[in-house]
Amino acid sequence: MLREGVKIPMLAIVALAVTVLSWGLGRWWISGGHPALQIGWLAGALLIGMAVIVLVTGSRMWRMRQGRTHVEPVVAARVLGLAQASALTGAVMAGVYLGQVVVLLPDLAFAGRGGLALRFGFAALGGLLITAAGLVVQAWCRIDEGDDEDQSG
Repeated sequence: MLREGVKIPMLAIVALAVTVLSWGLGRWWISGGHPALQIGWLAGALLIGMAVIVLVTGSRMWRMRQGRTHVEPVVAARVLGLAQASALTGAVMAGVYLGQVVVLLPDLAFAGRGGLALRFGFAALGGLLITAAGLVVQAWCRIDEGDDEDQSG
């Protein structure tokens, strides 16, 4: 768990670095005479579903901040860990899939690569949604200066 939290600039650097790496490997693969990598719609749908799960899991922290429920500290730490891991994983996945979109851009009209680029783009969107969900849940887990209940002892 990162003490200062996951920051947007760090996620942007990770996503950009992975995008460049994925693009380079994809270009190398295709220039070697191999067919383009394949992906289905299910990959993007699963990533979007995972983003929803992260938000639903983190909603417990939001309800606690509103004073509607109590969350044990160990559970809060686990939710925060899930949020940070989701944000980083989403940035990596978005970079991988976005790199493949960039690989396919010059050949969109060739052999159905336009549809393939669309599926990779949908999966990249799923990665971005997991990143956003992780950042939102991380914000819900933040403890403000006046929120500490154990100040009395």
